[in-house]
Amino acid sequence: MAWTEPGVVTERIAILGGTFTPVHNGHRALLHTAFQTASHDGTGEGHVIVGLTDTDLATRTRDDPDNPEYLGPFEKRRRDLDNELSRLGAAYSASFEIIRLSDTQGPAATREDVDALIVSPEAKAQRRANEINRRRSRDGLRRLEIHTAPFVVAEDGTRISSTRIRSGEIDAHGRILDDGGEGDQHTQR
Repeated sequence: MAWTEPGVVTERIAILGGTFTPVHNGHRALLHTAFQTASHDGTGEGHVIVGLTDTDLATRTRDDPDNPEYLGPFEKRRRDLDNELSRLGAAYSASFEIIRLSDTQGPAATREDVDALIVSPEAKAQRRANEINRRRSRDGLRRLEIHTAPFVVAEDGTRISSTRIRSGEIDAHGRILDDGGEGDQHTQR
């Protein structure tokens, strides 16, 4: 948090990280939460830092490390994420930046100016957020606010995930795909 004079906040910083491949509605919920958290009334515009997991870290920390080719090249993921952030961010006052994330805690554990950490409701993400705050406390830094974005569910009521998208079950919006990889052709309600 930057200050110009006592008590005047000029920038609120929210941080999050992930592989974002492919970008789907669950990721969009995280990104909206980040922009909402960083954007605020007052003189500052706010700022969102998105740590994009590099390929080595993603391969080491994946639930399915046998198929790293599903991640896609870092630069393509970065371009896709930048396009999505530009589109979503247009509705908010906060700016954004994408950084390379090469360790599981990243700058959330060490940057003094960060205010909030945005995470998913998954147990692994919640544990990691609490580990980051324990480390910050141990290192004499103030604890981060932890903001949890909601799960986003697909048409079948099961949460949207990149794994389900890659396996051809659903698309990035949670629509059920038929065997040909196209969304159900049902009428809208």
